[in-house]
Amino acid sequence: MPTIALKEARSEEDILAVRRLMREYGDYLANSPSGAASICLTGYEQELQNLPEGYTAILLAEVDGIPAGCVALREIVQDHRACEMKRLWVASGFRGLRLGRRLVEQAIAWATIQGFQSIYLDTVPAAMPEAGRLYASLGFVPIERYNQNPLPGVEFFHRPLGNVR
Repeated sequence: MPTIALKEARSEEDILAVRRLMREYGDYLANSPSGAASICLTGYEQELQNLPEGYTAILLAEVDGIPAGCVALREIVQDHRACEMKRLWVASGFRGLRLGRRLVEQAIAWATIQGFQSIYLDTVPAAMPEAGRLYASLGFVPIERYNQNPLPGVEFFHRPLGNVR
């Protein structure tokens, strides 16, 4: 049984690992028949070079000490304290270990502890059909557009967090 660890990516080594994982994510989208990368990844290389800038937290999953997946969170402007989950990715050699689920669960827990009232995300189901099922199983519900992502076929989701009164 592999040893799985999730942590906040803080060290330069962690950020380098996240950069590599996010580059794989970008390559996957760029090669997706859905054409998801055409707009979704505008300025992506600049984003990768500036990591962790632009994100409130980046979570890294490791399997037996090897970087295997990541997810990023950033604060967004809504009518309450909210964050957006971005760049969820599990490297192909590590799929089947429920790392995507664990990363989203950890992102939800982190956001709740930080006092966020809700978490948002957008996804392109044609490029990543498994993601929508995962989000639904973790309490995310479809909503109207909350951001300016102009890509056709984008779906938007929201999940209230535990500290909502």
